[in-house]
Amino acid sequence: MDWAKITVTTSYDAAEAVANCLFEMSATGVEFKERDTQNVQLIAYYPLDDRVGARMQKLQNFLAELPTWEIQTGPATIDLKHVKSEEWAEAWKAAFPPQRVGERIFIVPSWHDALHNETDVLIQLDPGMAFGTGYHPTTRLSLELLEHTVEPFHHIADIGTGSGILTIAAIKLGAKRVDAIEIDPTAIPIAAANFQTNTVTSQVCLSQGNGLKEVDSKYHLIIGNILTKAILPIIPECAPRLHPAGIVIFSGILETELTQVQSVLEANRFECLQVITEAEDNITWVGIKARLQSQTN
Repeated sequence: MDWAKITVTTSYDAAEAVANCLFEMSATGVEFKERDTQNVQLIAYYPLDDRVGARMQKLQNFLAELPTWEIQTGPATIDLKHVKSEEWAEAWKAAFPPQRVGERIFIVPSWHDALHNETDVLIQLDPGMAFGTGYHPTTRLSLELLEHTVEPFHHIADIGTGSGILTIAAIKLGAKRVDAIEIDPTAIPIAAANFQTNTVTSQVCLSQGNGLKEVDSKYHLIIGNILTKAILPIIPECAPRLHPAGIVIFSGILETELTQVQSVLEANRFECLQVITEAEDNITWVGIKARLQSQTN
């Protein structure tokens, strides 16, 4: 079977919504590539059949509708290419080799039987299923910060859990429990399946929700690999939901947005502990770790 390769170029703000639309149309996976600081490409594959035209039309209608939801798409474009079956299979698998992150985390796609060490924190995911597969700088930054933060007694909130990769990593790094919170209902079954594959389900509470708005628990650590526009309104909600000296880890921040995020953290009684960066395709992403200061400081 030959394949239709659909590439959507749009804004970062619209990327998650467009990815969800592609999945709802039964994409085999969605590849995420940055073009520049403003735009991103989402690449999806479908069987080359008589439904391709309808899928293209649905995408066009969806992109046209997004501004009515206050999601700006930028100069969005849709490109269609014919790909031979053998080219697709090899290209897709080659894009997602097993990879190591930090000192111990080892991410292995479902089709690989990669050898690993006993000390590895092994995470098994099917790349392309949802955002957060470890192949994007923002996820790697989150994992690196998480690796040196998690303690065995930690009760953690993972905001915008996506594929569930950060929740899985937290549990396998020794956390006691994680509340995985995801606003998108289509991501919930994907995360649930990944939790089951990695045998962490018993230590995870997976729920659909908007950040911390419906949460009453107290946490030792709150993590969020989400865009800056989503991080900023969440920061004031973190302080009352953290234990004393609780930690927050945020990623999905562009280097040009770091000062703004730091200012909002400091205004809400957080002390910035660590900032790490990773550049890819001439775009520098930032991960930040901060600690809640006491009221007397």
